[in-house]
Amino acid sequence: MKMYSIHSIRTLALLLVAVFTLSARVDNHPDDDVEAQLKNFTGTYNVSDKRQVGSESRNYSITITKSVAGIAAVDVANFGNVMYAPVRAVIRGNNFYIEPQQFKGKKMSITVSGSGTFNTTGLHFDYVIDTGKSHLIYQCDATKR
Repeated sequence: MKMYSIHSIRTLALLLVAVFTLSARVDNHPDDDVEAQLKNFTGTYNVSDKRQVGSESRNYSITITKSVAGIAAVDVANFGNVMYAPVRAVIRGNNFYIEPQQFKGKKMSITVSGSGTFNTTGLHFDYVIDTGKSHLIYQCDATKR
């Protein structure tokens, strides 16, 4: 009975590894040329930013450049029209992800996170700014200049 259980556990573990490997391949779009994706993604954008609760709306510009952090990473300058330091995003296919990043100021700290999609003409993304006291959610559309 123990041999059967160990064999079943090994088989299940290998199956799970195979499934996660295949989903990582699909998510990362291995057939896509990352450099070409970066070229399409980088540039300056005009952003229309709307807070999900309330009527607050802003227009500003951001600049996206290739990051030195990794092959599929970019830095976003002027993120949310409030950030003095760039926010880092990771590109996977036509999607990008902003993992939670904490920024500390003299009087407060904030955590920024979000995700979105892009094409050759623009971006659509949602992001969250968490101040510890408030949780601000924004929806954005950006057009490449």
